[in-house]
Amino acid sequence: MAGETLKVAVLIATTKKTYPNKFVECLSNLVGHFQRSEYDGEHEIKVFTTHGSILPEIRHRLIGDAIAWEATHILMLSPEITFPPDALHRMLARGRGVIGINYLVDFAKREYSAYRSGGSITPDARLPETEEVEGVALGMVLFNMPVFDILDIPFFKYEQIGETPAFAEDYIYFWEQAKKKEIPCVIDHVLSQEVKSLHHGELWH
Repeated sequence: MAGETLKVAVLIATTKKTYPNKFVECLSNLVGHFQRSEYDGEHEIKVFTTHGSILPEIRHRLIGDAIAWEATHILMLSPEITFPPDALHRMLARGRGVIGINYLVDFAKREYSAYRSGGSITPDARLPETEEVEGVALGMVLFNMPVFDILDIPFFKYEQIGETPAFAEDYIYFWEQAKKKEIPCVIDHVLSQEVKSLHHGELWH
């Protein structure tokens, strides 16, 4: 990143009109930490957010905003987690095209956001610092903008599961397309240990 202009667009797509206080606190701290960080070159950060009833449409609208702003990176966040102030700095330091976080998404089922072969990946201290997986939910994922140049539009969409009335999460389609284009989905196990899931004011992790 030395000598380059670094512009990170933080995209928050949600079906809700309000965010939990702890999420807002973490977002503010992350933005402040990034602005104070020292880089060999210009660096900017801007938050884009909107809500609606159809997540894929919201995500595409926000990506369009990031492109218009000429972002170099996109950080997708879901207002259901908490994270350390230096999370973005550490994700950028990994130098990957895509780097995501594995966090708890279902307390009762003990399911995590990262998955492989249809099953979620449970955190384990014996795992390496980073690992390639099949996909990850978009609670906290950093993308290098050229990723979106390689993929075809739409990036996200709901697909019906067989002949059932159910639909798969919209990000599953994204990771399937990324795999075809040989774009690896990587998760950061170290940072994941510091990201917590919020649910009705409770920490799930």
